[in-house]
Amino acid sequence: MKKTAPFLFALFLIATGLHHPVSAQVYIGLHGGITLPQGQYADSRMSDNEWMFTQGHQHKAGAGRGWSAGVDVSYAMPFHTNLEAVLEADYMQSDVSDDVQSYYDISFAHRYSQCPAYSMQLPRFRNIPVLLGVRYRFPLTKTIYLYGEALGGVSLRLISPWTLYFADANWPYSYREDEMQFNNLKRSTYANATTAALRLGGGFMVKDLVTIGFGFNLMGAAQLVWDEEETVRYDIYGTVKEIQNSYHVDYHDIQPLLVTVSVGLRLKAFSGARHVQDW
Repeated sequence: MKKTAPFLFALFLIATGLHHPVSAQVYIGLHGGITLPQGQYADSRMSDNEWMFTQGHQHKAGAGRGWSAGVDVSYAMPFHTNLEAVLEADYMQSDVSDDVQSYYDISFAHRYSQCPAYSMQLPRFRNIPVLLGVRYRFPLTKTIYLYGEALGGVSLRLISPWTLYFADANWPYSYREDEMQFNNLKRSTYANATTAALRLGGGFMVKDLVTIGFGFNLMGAAQLVWDEEETVRYDIYGTVKEIQNSYHVDYHDIQPLLVTVSVGLRLKAFSGARHVQDW
């Protein structure tokens, strides 16, 4: 008996210390969904007919709903079956909010209603985060997991140009000469910005194949810097006169904050034998 007890205890230690073999998994994931701007990034305050490029609304962007698409690569940690390292890259795009779009559609259409040619393109907000972090999966059933993730990295902020063109206008002048052609083209281009980025998220995973995810995405604040070029062209009785103006503006910071809702598909890229410890 005295010899058996130590022997059984030694077998117990060996048995509990053994790692059981499982299959190492590397997945490539594709996902897409909607983006919902939050906070000052979504604030437009159109009650007094202004939005992000006016002194009355410092730090406001007036970003509206948009869409996102991305790719991620995940690798199950060698010491835990449900803990993954994740590398992810996304593209997020938002138009201006509905109230901003509505105000400028109505205001400019009324102002230039007598113009035979008129077009306007408001900016689009684009963010491209590249993130590295971890994801933990908690099994709810044999095929359904609840997961949470935390990732950090960098984000590139892009804003498309704002253009306005109208021709043969009698506004803002109180007179109009015969045979006069008046053309005006304004174009604002915005400097790119690179900032830190953070995502906290979670969701559901079905059969290691389909994901339904939610994310809270915070990009770092960066100054809004833009250059505006204006070309005014007069053609009076065949005599052409052209005036060009340019402006440079260093404005207040904008900090993108978005909630994302996405659906994704995970494709197995690699599977190999190794030993891990379940927790």
